[in-house]
Amino acid sequence: MNQVNPPMNQSKMLSDHDIQSIYQWISKMKHLRSSTRKKDKAISTLHLNYQVLGAGNTRVVFDLDNGHVVKVALSKKGLASNLTEYQLYNQCSRKLRKYLCPVIEFGNGWIIMKKMQPIVSLTEDDEKKLSRLRKRFTREGVQPRGLRNKNLAFSTRHNRIIVIDYGNFKYSSS
Repeated sequence: MNQVNPPMNQSKMLSDHDIQSIYQWISKMKHLRSSTRKKDKAISTLHLNYQVLGAGNTRVVFDLDNGHVVKVALSKKGLASNLTEYQLYNQCSRKLRKYLCPVIEFGNGWIIMKKMQPIVSLTEDDEKKLSRLRKRFTREGVQPRGLRNKNLAFSTRHNRIIVIDYGNFKYSSS
């Protein structure tokens, strides 16, 4: 899992203006220290005409209103999380990929993924599925860090848990 394709500078879902705004933000973010300040500054600097679905310390998520979301990095760790999601999704086995939220596009500072509703609370059955899922990832050399409700969705179509935020996962790049 060590091959990295260069980030795209074009998108089928983002406008040139959106991409330019993201690039401007990425160049500015390196000079800001406070994560709280970064969130506010990012949202005001980006001028993206999309609803903010959420923001953590490393990324902000926007709803593209087409069944997809764009995650924009707020920090170097956010850039690394986007890269991890892109690489893991594209380089893991098909057996694992079916448990990962699909990555649609990847660029410098951004990643587009399928929009999925996070799980609000886990049932006892969900907890069992999650335990099995952890073991599946671990067997394939992936440390599934951060597996909790807000990072998970449920596919009723396939009756399985899907990881929607796997930017903190660690894997051996062999």
